[in-house]
Amino acid sequence: MVGLVIADPSTMAQIGYAAAFGSSPDIRIVGQAASAAQARRLVQTLSPDVLLLDAALPGADPLSLGAEMRADAPHMGLILVGPSDDQMIFRALAEQFSAYLPRTGDVNLFVSAVRHAAAAPTAFTAPDLAAALAARRAASAALSAREQEVLRHLRGGLSNAAIAERMELTESTVRTYIARLYDKLGVRSRTEALTAAGERGLLR
Repeated sequence: MVGLVIADPSTMAQIGYAAAFGSSPDIRIVGQAASAAQARRLVQTLSPDVLLLDAALPGADPLSLGAEMRADAPHMGLILVGPSDDQMIFRALAEQFSAYLPRTGDVNLFVSAVRHAAAAPTAFTAPDLAAALAARRAASAALSAREQEVLRHLRGGLSNAAIAERMELTESTVRTYIARLYDKLGVRSRTEALTAAGERGLLR
């Protein structure tokens, strides 16, 4: 029997999980939490086989919370549930989650993921992982030499004006290169761009 703790702030989502797992004879929901503090207490007192965290859980960053839980309970399966987002998949992988699931996934996907997390807590799975990896490779290959140079200057913390001076370009041209970078990396800020570039091995 797989003991499962659900950590989701939505009452309707918790009702849905109860219905979804209620027909699985090998999975039993042993606790439900609506905050990070409640999730910590349940894990400490119940020692579940699997903890399912929603990315919107209040009280802590769920990825950091998952890393904390992994340190305290290395054999517990960890599942993160959130939007369909490639960067969330890679962050969950980096934080040693067992799985990342989109909220739109069907019941069979969730049941299979819980079984997987219980049996192999350190083996990562995500239904969109292959597509995310393909997109990352495509984005890496698509960066021009100029865009890569701009990226290096962004990592160095240079302003647009400083980058323009270094590259002997106008600030308008630099802004264009940065906009292209954001588009190819699927981000909206410098911080996100550097994080995504680091995850994709583009910062050399």
